[in-house]
Amino acid sequence: MTLKKPKKKAVKKAVKKKGPNHGAKKASFSIPRENDVKMTEMVDLAAEVFVHTLEVSSRIPERMKSRLLKAIKEAAKEALS
Repeated sequence: MTLKKPKKKAVKKAVKKKGPNHGAKKASFSIPRENDVKMTEMVDLAAEVFVHTLEVSSRIPERMKSRLLKAIKEAAKEALS
């Protein structure tokens, strides 16, 4: 009769998390926490976050940023109505 050796369990390797990008420009956004937030306010917030994301990924001039934000808000309001 032969004895089987117990199998060793595989060691899990820890995955290193990448730190935040120190060169990126950070802006503070506050998300409304009240339950009675109107849908239009949420649409405006979503549009601002979308434009901010575009701004971080590619440099958008200030005039184009304001026009883009206005167009996104209007399109979202039309879609909701």
